[in-house]
Amino acid sequence: FFAEKAQQATFTCLGYDDVFKLVPDNAVIYCDPPYVPLSKTASFTSYAKGGFNLDDQANLANLAEQAAFESNTPVLISNHDTVWTRKIYSQATLAEIQVKRTISPKGGSRNKVNELMAMYLAPKSPRHK
Repeated sequence: FFAEKAQQATFTCLGYDDVFKLVPDNAVIYCDPPYVPLSKTASFTSYAKGGFNLDDQANLANLAEQAAFESNTPVLISNHDTVWTRKIYSQATLAEIQVKRTISPKGGSRNKVNELMAMYLAPKSPRHK
């Protein structure tokens, strides 16, 4: 199924802010950024050159909101469910999911964590009677 759908997709290796500038009409954007750490000792920011800090997280949320509200481009972002992510995704429709982490040096310590799916959609136009 994925291989069939992927034939119609465009895959890029660009900074997230550059991708938003190149989005064609009728596109949908899915963002899977390095997740906001769940604790002060957890950090997944080193996946991106130069890191991916909380300012980058907030900027990504702003770009998603602009793409949806100004260009009518739906944007879905996944991230940890934290007070911070709920704040920066406040303009999105939020769905909570519980996932089991599969990446862990100790298989027995793989706990379930809460994640958010933040969906940015253009506001629906009021219907005229």
